[in-house]
Amino acid sequence: MNQPRFFNPSAVTAPFRVLWGALRDLFDEFLLLTLANILWAAMSVPLFSIAYVAMVSNAALPAAAAALVGVIPAAPAFAGLYVLSKRIMEGRASKLSDFFAGMRAYAVPAWRLYGVWMAGLVLILWNLAFYAGVPGILGGVLIGFFLYLFMLWSALIIYAFPLMVLMERPSLKQIARNALVMIVSRPVYTLVTMLLMGFILILSSVVLVVPFLLFAVALLALWSTRATQFLIDEAQAQKEAAAAEAAPPAEERGRRGQVRPK
Repeated sequence: MNQPRFFNPSAVTAPFRVLWGALRDLFDEFLLLTLANILWAAMSVPLFSIAYVAMVSNAALPAAAAALVGVIPAAPAFAGLYVLSKRIMEGRASKLSDFFAGMRAYAVPAWRLYGVWMAGLVLILWNLAFYAGVPGILGGVLIGFFLYLFMLWSALIIYAFPLMVLMERPSLKQIARNALVMIVSRPVYTLVTMLLMGFILILSSVVLVVPFLLFAVALLALWSTRATQFLIDEAQAQKEAAAAEAAPPAEERGRRGQVRPK
């Protein structure tokens, strides 16, 4: 009997193999990715820092406004990082000009994608803060529901940006659908990847800070690009295997081309 996909041990080990591949990419192109990460930080960190300070100060509206405005410089910077990550993953020679080329080529789709995602994140966090003050079972149920949405929304961004650069000019609907299919079809793989990424993000941005500004975001971009490509390759391999199994067996023919009876 085949083992269920949900309990497949490779779903747990695969994220670590993907992470190792991303770390190799980071070390191979450390200087280039550090420069790209610094450029991303210069464009993204100021407004997001304002949003964070406003959020911990319980100033919900200024926090939301700063986060949404922060999408304007951050989204193209993210696009540049993911285009660079795709090139490095494919083993292509890369330079800093590829980062700027990616910013220009994907600025509009990146604004749409990251803008929608950030708006959804702000809405989810606002609901979590609101229902945290609701007593009783209803408050607990609603908090649980929005925590689940937060986890799902966080998982979507792992695949969404890579899909934007890996697919041929996909629409926002196609990106969302494919990212959701990846999450649902490989939940353990996605959960392990998300937990590992969350640990590294918290460690680099809150505890150490310097790695976040220098190379941590570039590592996450490389990692999510490889994680997405891994699932794409796996789905393609399964499709080819299913097509091979469904193909009719070759007929045996005689010397003059007659089909031999079975």
